[in-house]
Formats: sequence, structure tokens, C-alpha cells
Amino acid sequence: MFDGKIELADWHHCAAGHQRSIFAHPLYPNVLIKVLKPESRGEGGTRRSKRRLRFLNRFKRFGAYRTFQREVDEFLEQARRFSLADRVELPIPRIFGFANTDYGLGLIVEKITMSNGEIAPTLRELALSGRLTATHLKMIDELFERFCRLHIVMMDVNPGNFVVTDRRGFEELICVDGTGEMSPLHIFAFSRRMNEARLRRMRAKLLTKLAGTLACSAAVSGDESVRAALARYQRQTGQLTRSIGLSPDPAH
Repeated sequence: MFDGKIELADWHHCAAGHQRSIFAHPLYPNVLIKVLKPESRGEGGTRRSKRRLRFLNRFKRFGAYRTFQREVDEFLEQARRFSLADRVELPIPRIFGFANTDYGLGLIVEKITMSNGEIAPTLRELALSGRLTATHLKMIDELFERFCRLHIVMMDVNPGNFVVTDRRGFEELICVDGTGEMSPLHIFAFSRRMNEARLRRMRAKLLTKLAGTLACSAAVSGDESVRAALARYQRQTGQLTRSIGLSPDPAH
């Protein structure tokens, strides 16, 4: 299906994160391609990093592509535990493989869409547009409970990494990015108890970032019960931004 080199100029740049860009194509409605941004990849695929870390990073395998390696490892760990007969719907996208692109190596992943085929909105998009509801906050709690039960390891949380889809006839939350083990000792993969403690912290971090999104001037007023539920996280956001001399309003 993806023989040869893929020219991503023919694809739609549909999303971007800190290190990666994501592309979609109408001829392949069920997949996305994740690639590293040019500024995050050095010569020979090395990872661009602070000067004091450059020497150490020369001896680490996978270079800038360690983020791919972590995501693939986590998917493999979950996939090996369940057969097709188990009918378990994992709260993370499937990984289909790799492709050569004009942006370098690309990771081919499942595209999470709505029932109408449109790409599922992220929690950040819902918060900015005033569509975030108390039900979505409950879904966050339920998702992190599933992560604990399934022992899914995460390396980062961001409102842009979670999407809400109704593709199975009901709304559910899917984590589309940020999974994998960052610890060199793999302590969270080995210890369920330590991973659960980390997931509790990550849930709080996600809610704090959502509160910060609602505090942006670009955010449309929405469900007041959501703001009430996130009030204590909004206070944490305010304390953090004041301590470093910033405003939660990105326009300032």
C-alpha cells in the first residue's frame, strides 16, 4: 500500500505536536502518518538536544526516533495480551507499520474518526470551542482507570493527545499520543503500583492543562459546571503562571 517514498506534499497536514507532525490523505481514510519535525531531528536521525546532553545522546539507540520506539513498544505490549477473540477495544490507536517519506521515517497509525468519517476532536479543541462537558471530565476519570487496569504506561499528557469519538455509537475517549516508557530502567512497565501512582499524577496534570486552556482568551464560554469542576486546577494554573511571571492568557 505504501511502496516507495511517500511525498507528504500530497497529504493534508492535520495536526502537530511538540516533536511530530501528522498527515492524512482522503484515499486512506483509516490511517495517519506521524513524522518528526525537521527541527527535532539532527543529522543521521540524531535527537536535537541541549549542548550538555549531545555527547550522551550519541550513544543512545534510535536517536530522535526514540519517541516512535516507545509508542510501538507500548502498543506491542498491549497487543500481545489480547487475541482477536477477546474483542478488547484498546483506548489507544492501532499501529500498522512504517513508511519512507520525504520527511524521513513515518509511523503509520490508526486514524480515530467520528461516525461521519471526520477526524475526532481533541479535548483541547472541545475546551477552546466551549463544547467540553462534565461528561467529558467523567470520561477522563474512566480512561485513566482503564489505563490502570490495562497497565498502560504514559510518557506525556496534553489535551491535544486525547480525542472524543462516537464511532461505536457512543462517546468515548481515546489517547492518540503520549504512550510509552521514558524511564531507562522501565520502572513503570515493571511496577503496576508505581505506574498507577504516576497515572494519578498525569490525570491531575491533564486536568490542570485543561483548566489552563479554558483560561485562554481564545476559549469560548461553555458549560459552567466544567469550570466549577476544574476550579481547583485553575488555581494551580494561576499559581504556576504567576511563579514564572507569565499570564495564562497566550495573547499577553
